[in-house]
Amino acid sequence: MSRVQRCRWFIGGALLVVGALLGLLLVCVNFKSSNEFNGRYSSSGAVILRDGHSIEVSHTLLVKDGRFYAMTRQGQSIMETSGIVESAFLNRMRLRVEKGKATDLDASSNIDNDLLFNLMYGGEVDSVINLRPIGKCYFAVETRQLYCAD
Repeated sequence: MSRVQRCRWFIGGALLVVGALLGLLLVCVNFKSSNEFNGRYSSSGAVILRDGHSIEVSHTLLVKDGRFYAMTRQGQSIMETSGIVESAFLNRMRLRVEKGKATDLDASSNIDNDLLFNLMYGGEVDSVINLRPIGKCYFAVETRQLYCAD
């Protein structure tokens, strides 16, 4: 192996090590512990259904010590869920549902199918809800819910 080839191998190896260190630094800077999300989040409003009727909707989320407790009310229907908070990169978090309980879903016959699906998915055991930051709020991608810090 000539001197030029050894020099190229050395430079390539050095660049690889520097790239790995920069990647590790990026991970450390952008990673948040699930405890850093501790607090209460909520939102409420009205949703206009396809048939023109409106329905009151409210979402409440409590995050404490790596666990979450949530309640969603859509009209007369209530979904209670709890589970584990998993932290992700870039200020994102994931909720992994361990328990879900629906109350008075029979009264939800006037709820839009999309809203009902979101309600049911959010309470399904082992479902994962990805929360993406939007300003000071978090948007639940799978259930289309918005949670803002109280």
